[in-house]
Amino acid sequence: MRAKTIKAFLRYIAAELLCLFVDIMLAALGKGVFRVICLVCTVSVLICVLADFALKEAAADRKRERRGEKVSRAELICAAAAVTVIPLISYAVLCISALGGVFEFYGIFKLVNPAFMQLYNFIEPSASSADLSARELAAFLPAAAVPALAFSVPYMLAKKRQNNR
Repeated sequence: MRAKTIKAFLRYIAAELLCLFVDIMLAALGKGVFRVICLVCTVSVLICVLADFALKEAAADRKRERRGEKVSRAELICAAAAVTVIPLISYAVLCISALGGVFEFYGIFKLVNPAFMQLYNFIEPSASSADLSARELAAFLPAAAVPALAFSVPYMLAKKRQNNR
């Protein structure tokens, strides 16, 4: 169970580093439509990397089941939680920063969550946590669930398809 969780977390980190690279490369192109293209590219990278990992893990789990080993649902839950830890913790710190105003975290938040950096720039282009409203903070929350869904949904669909054969 630990191996799958660690591999999921490392895949998430690799996907986010790739997204940061794409953000940096496309940031030089300007604003407007290039921001939308950048957002689509980075979110696609995140989803594709995690979905690929999920499909490989589903195939490996199916092989384990054929050998008679039991595959626990807890492994799926832990792996999904592993890819959601960083977005949720950074979101909580951002809320504390924005509502408490003690420290500045919005710029770091964007760098820690590069797949959605352009979305965050569309919602609030400022780099200051103090400029974030409660509605804007609420709009950021669904993005934290995307990594877990990008892993869980393909995994469950692959397992279901393999079980129907």
